[in-house]
Amino acid sequence: MISHRHRTPVAALLLGALALAAPSCGEPFRHVGKKLVVLGIDGMDPNLLREYMDAGLLPNFKALADAGTFVPLGTSNPPQSPVAWSNFITGMDPGGHGVYDFLHRDPATYLPVSSTVISEGEPTVFELYSDWKLEIPPDSRAVRQGRAFWDLLGEAGVRCDVYRIPAAYPIQPSEQLTLSDMGTPDLQGGIDGMYAYYTSDVPDNFDKVHGGVWKQVKLAKGRAEANLYGPPSQYKLPPPGKHEVPKGERPFTIFVDPTEDVVHIAIEEGDACVLEKGQWSEWLRCSFEYDTPLPGYSETMGGMVKFYVQQVRPNLRLYCSPVNIDPREPSMPISSPDDDAVIELAESIGPFYTQGLAEETKALQEGSIDDGEFLSQCDDIHHERMRMLDHALARFDDGLLFFYFSTIDLRSHMMWRHIEAGHPARDEKLAAEYARSIEESYVLMDRALGHLREKIGLETPLIILSDHGFSPFTRRVNLNNWLLKEGYLVLTDKAAADPKGVYSLAEGGGVDRAKTRAYAVGFNSIYVNEKGREKDGIVEPAARAALQDEIRAKLLALTDDKLGKKVVRRVDLRDEVYHGDQLGHAPDLVIGYDRGYGASDTTALGQVQPKDPFVEDNKDLWSGNHLMAPEVVPGIFLTNRKIDPKEPVLYDLTVTMLEYFGVPKPPEMRGKSLY
Repeated sequence: MISHRHRTPVAALLLGALALAAPSCGEPFRHVGKKLVVLGIDGMDPNLLREYMDAGLLPNFKALADAGTFVPLGTSNPPQSPVAWSNFITGMDPGGHGVYDFLHRDPATYLPVSSTVISEGEPTVFELYSDWKLEIPPDSRAVRQGRAFWDLLGEAGVRCDVYRIPAAYPIQPSEQLTLSDMGTPDLQGGIDGMYAYYTSDVPDNFDKVHGGVWKQVKLAKGRAEANLYGPPSQYKLPPPGKHEVPKGERPFTIFVDPTEDVVHIAIEEGDACVLEKGQWSEWLRCSFEYDTPLPGYSETMGGMVKFYVQQVRPNLRLYCSPVNIDPREPSMPISSPDDDAVIELAESIGPFYTQGLAEETKALQEGSIDDGEFLSQCDDIHHERMRMLDHALARFDDGLLFFYFSTIDLRSHMMWRHIEAGHPARDEKLAAEYARSIEESYVLMDRALGHLREKIGLETPLIILSDHGFSPFTRRVNLNNWLLKEGYLVLTDKAAADPKGVYSLAEGGGVDRAKTRAYAVGFNSIYVNEKGREKDGIVEPAARAALQDEIRAKLLALTDDKLGKKVVRRVDLRDEVYHGDQLGHAPDLVIGYDRGYGASDTTALGQVQPKDPFVEDNKDLWSGNHLMAPEVVPGIFLTNRKIDPKEPVLYDLTVTMLEYFGVPKPPEMRGKSLY
């Protein structure tokens, strides 16, 4: 039996395909005799940073700010993480790099699609014999265009180590060491990750569990059998009468101690652990093996999980993380220049979360874990990240080092209700217990900064940035409902007769595309249903500008009846704010919500729920946000140099890094050097 680490070798053998080596990006790196460390802290807010510094909670940040420079940093438009980090990576705005939102729309289907990877066409499936198939995936490419700063530095011979940078998945060929973060899927391919929840009873939140897999287990004499779930086989046809291939399974056994709140978990032919109530496990291997059409050949996908024992008795309740790609045997590329980079890292510090933005927000939103358990997982991720930082610093002696932390961002999303009086999702009892949870994440980062500066020395040039700041998210906007009310979006007669339904822009989904002039997909985007561009477009290109102006004027005049506040702070036309050869893919209108407002999930998915009001209270635990007008949520810029930057923005830092190493600013970049 032959086991393969990647999912494609057997298909390649069957097709007689040849493996192509990644092209070299140039000459080997030279010793440039200069260092620059860049620390990316997702979601760090300049107002909170100043508040906590003034309160004496952040001595290392204060010392850096006093000795150098601290100013707000202009974020992207819109201020979404994939957009902002793409600005930073390429030195361009979305018109150049082509990433406009967390979700884009396909003009042929009107449906939301990934803003990170484009699949061109459908998979080709060959039925071989019996229930076997050969599936050739469609060609795919990264959405983000332009050259990354690390490759530009590499072309000049400057070494650059990039740890966990967002918006870098799918990994593109590079000679530099890069490790992806946001956008990196779990083993099943989910960007948000699919957790599992095992209980011996039916929990109160059962009907709310959609972001995970809930399974009831039966305890018999202190023992229960269950399965971990991986991706389906790519070689098996669906069973008769079914449309989907079952997920891969890996059995495990739970043994419950007869007297103590302790369980023993053993994965079949794999790792095991003993856990007390309220304890997280270490990473446990749980690879999934798949038969293939070639006799004697099988494929193995390396995965790993962490368990958390929430309750032992009277009922067993066990959380299991999404199955992460095991960095010791990666099943898909998550590092460059090759798998060796991530394998070496895992050998040095042990296995670590490979899924992007791994903090478990979905399980908290659905009640599968509580606030304290969420924060303990955030701490676990932070400790992993600190071990990774030490590894990065140990091998850093020349060139540029970029390192990324995510915890402030995810804590701020979930914990803002505890610091915002009057938030619709606020629970006063919980707020009293967790009022300092965001503050504590800043304190953790202050300690990390102190550790970093101790390792590199106070004189080593240092830049700290965040991609955006934060704001409360108290009122959510159902933008397609407003477009429906104003007559820009039209339902079919059948859908209009049932206002309690949920309708979509999909063909037959309830929206009359032949009468609709504008629609929203994504968190800050409105598209004109333009003739010749959208499949069922009806707006003549010559009429687009007048329609955009009309919609903009109405949105800017909108008032929230409940609070008497403006809902929208700004509306930008794509031609006014974007530049570059990707402009044609941009939304026609970019909505900048005012502080406290943001798009609903139904808006982002292109859905319409006529029964819901245009603006409503946000009672979700996702209570802080930044998907607003850029000036509402600026990021931060800190450096240990005394400079006088004039309203710096993200892509200024890209040019600054290049010019620090003597690399000229390419003509497509929009920034200016701050040094």
